Amino acid sequence: MSALREKAAWRALEAHQPELDKQHLRDLFAADPGRAERYRADAAGWKFDYSRHRVNDQTLEHLFALARECGVEARRDAMFAGEKVNVTEQRAALHIALRAPARKVIKVDGVNVVPEVHGVLKRMATLANAIREGRWLGFSGRPIRNIVNVGIGGSDLGPVMAYEALRHYSDRKLQLRFVSNVDYTDFAEAVHDLRPDETLFIIASKTFTTLETMTNAHSARDWLMAAAGGDKKAVAKHFVALSTNEKAVEDFGISTDQMYGFWDWVGGRYSMDSSIGLSTMIAIGPDAFAEMLAGFHAMDEHFRTAPLERNLPVIMGLLGVWYTDFFNAETQAVLPYEQYLKRFPAYLQQLTMESNGKHVTLEGRTVDYQTGPVYWGEPGTNGQHSFYQLIHQGTRLIPCDFVGFAQSLNPSGRHHDLLIANVIAQAEALAFGKTLQQVKDEGISDELAPHRVFEGNRPSTLLLADRLTPAALGSLIALYEHSVFTQAAIWNINPFDQWGVELGKQLALRVVDEIESPRKPLNHDSATNATIAWYRKARRKTTAEGAVSTPAATSPQRVLVIDIGGSHVKAMISGNAREVEIKSDRTLTPETMIKQLRPAIRGWKYDAVSIGYPGPLLHDRIARDPYNLGKGWVGFDFAKAFGRPVKIINDAAMQALGSYEGGRMLFLGLGTGLGTAFIVDGIIEPMELAHLPYKKGTFEDYVGSRGLKQLGKKKWHAHVFDVVGQLQAALEPDYVVLGGGNVRHLETLPEGVRRGDNHNAFAGGFRLWENKT
Repeated sequence: MSALREKAAWRALEAHQPELDKQHLRDLFAADPGRAERYRADAAGWKFDYSRHRVNDQTLEHLFALARECGVEARRDAMFAGEKVNVTEQRAALHIALRAPARKVIKVDGVNVVPEVHGVLKRMATLANAIREGRWLGFSGRPIRNIVNVGIGGSDLGPVMAYEALRHYSDRKLQLRFVSNVDYTDFAEAVHDLRPDETLFIIASKTFTTLETMTNAHSARDWLMAAAGGDKKAVAKHFVALSTNEKAVEDFGISTDQMYGFWDWVGGRYSMDSSIGLSTMIAIGPDAFAEMLAGFHAMDEHFRTAPLERNLPVIMGLLGVWYTDFFNAETQAVLPYEQYLKRFPAYLQQLTMESNGKHVTLEGRTVDYQTGPVYWGEPGTNGQHSFYQLIHQGTRLIPCDFVGFAQSLNPSGRHHDLLIANVIAQAEALAFGKTLQQVKDEGISDELAPHRVFEGNRPSTLLLADRLTPAALGSLIALYEHSVFTQAAIWNINPFDQWGVELGKQLALRVVDEIESPRKPLNHDSATNATIAWYRKARRKTTAEGAVSTPAATSPQRVLVIDIGGSHVKAMISGNAREVEIKSDRTLTPETMIKQLRPAIRGWKYDAVSIGYPGPLLHDRIARDPYNLGKGWVGFDFAKAFGRPVKIINDAAMQALGSYEGGRMLFLGLGTGLGTAFIVDGIIEPMELAHLPYKKGTFEDYVGSRGLKQLGKKKWHAHVFDVVGQLQAALEPDYVVLGGGNVRHLETLPEGVRRGDNHNAFAGGFRLWENKT
């Protein structure tokens, strides 16, 4: 049995729970006329009414005893003192320093961090004012009017929630959008109706390496560069970074003057009042942002100083423990009766479940009690016509937090009276219900009466404030932050790490490598293998048919693509997934290639031809016969031979074009030889690097098929890594794609490198004939 369950207060609660389980809230109110007044507390502008909970004085006495026995106050004080309470990462958890007044002294490792926090806030305010006053200009000289925040997790959920919550106070001349999902649709829809020359992107990634965020960041840069005519200087006018990685930020094209840092003692889900809140500050202005910070701080001070019996976060947290561990409640509903708080439940999902969704104690022992419940919710009154049926008459106990305000930010007629009437009525209905006799007294038939019974005895909290202001929002968020901490202290878990998100990300990197390497064997379970195999097939079909295109890039023609290699020539036509193949060797000439291809493609109807050629071109013409094929390629008239218009491109460049996903991409084709191409912001440049000097020969000698055969797989593998590293250092690409048939021999890849797919050569060939409109 765990140490927690052996504590005297825990045992007292276990013995006490059956008594409360038998009592109805109707009886508790009837027996205690002063209950509504006694079971409430006020702090930082919030009225916290917990009278409708299934507790009595003895329950609360045991819960507060449990808090003291578990050292909640000592752990709270340690957090405020800057101690390394995040024990698994050996870090402080000092989000409270983000909203501390400038006069405060809060130390981490002996250094007062408050001046640095306020230094960042001051720089944020300078930027926010420049944008709000129309002084920040884009590359065309037009003022910035669109702000797109690109982040994920805490770098998205907090800013989105805060913007929606405080939209009433925002500058309506500004458009704010948010991009988080790696699904390109998220980005495409966010920028759909925006002018690039009026758009500023905020890239929020502490390391500037977060996969989803940086993928979207490169798409944003490509989108901007296309509008700016490829002018790299435009990036500095349209991007700012929320990061601590100066080199990566500079490499991306953002001046470090526009880099706003934060600290390792700030967790992502606790960071919306750090530089991560830059979009919020731009929207509502520095003064309103400061009001929000003051609201945070007011609740911080209340949590730090109030006795447990009057401490809102402590009471909220203990009630959560009571229902989770003694009533087997699995979820908690958060129901804001304020449309501006529509994203608040989603924000709380990360705050609560990423913090307290843990199964081991601080010492690494498996718990034998329940920890964090599932949080969910929807604004009222929408939810009343959705899931309230289950809360009222279902079989599950679901404690509810109702959030409401005395004043509407948009008053009109009876609207707000009706809204608040519903808050009050729902809390009453959940608590007291309607008995069978009450239903029959209304004249309902005996057959229908059971369906109209409301059991009641469903607990809820009323959280009420005068008005939704920046300060009220700040104190509300801090209330939940510290409630989460209280529960973690009881459960003896770490609310500041999130190792549970790592495994899926690690496996995703492995799976995407396998998706992009269709010949690589699969070694997962049978279900995962089957799903990867399905997607490989679907992806290949999509690529072959040219089904993936953008509205600005269409290919109305049917295109025959021929990919010429040292051992095989492959062909495919757009709209048909079937690939044909003939052998090639050092005797292959263009005449024999076409002669052998004709029977294989008989019946294919096409309007144009793309040819990927394994050698150099000059002005789109073959400049030299290839090393690995026969003679006669220079000057050969392919257009005449096929009777169709023909475009010839270096074979590596063609596969590179099909692999390109924006930014600066280096493509290396590991085949018979070494194909190389570089794409920068959509402009492709074939690079004949294969025959440059390397060690005692050339790059191709060591990393081509000859090198693999002569050196053996292990040494060849080492040379591939070395060549990739040298080219990365020299060319500084954002990413490297390794294609060609021999990439299958690489079980691991260097950092910043992903596998290509030979089928991307066909995609590149189709793209050659796309019309840019």
